[in-house]
Amino acid sequence: MPLSLVCELEITTCKAILERIKARAIAKFGEKWLLNLVREYVSLSIVNGDEKATVINRRNQIERVFNVGSCNADTLIMLAAAVGCRFQMVCTIEEVENL
Repeated sequence: MPLSLVCELEITTCKAILERIKARAIAKFGEKWLLNLVREYVSLSIVNGDEKATVINRRNQIERVFNVGSCNADTLIMLAAAVGCRFQMVCTIEEVENL
């Protein structure tokens, strides 16, 4: 019988993470959460080398992300950072012991 170090992994979706980001953005920025989130996102993008990022050319992209409920990993990581969050990867190891 296999011995599992972790009985159950918590699995989430991009949509669920975006909902948490939105909730944090509303708590942090209030009713103008989307505009201010886009501003933070653009600031982080520029720091990370995207010199062409502006609020004007990113607002529709970010609004669409929340409407659709999905985006690429880079966008998700940057949006999380814009509300003061970061991702942490947790790995598990399963061992089988013969008795």
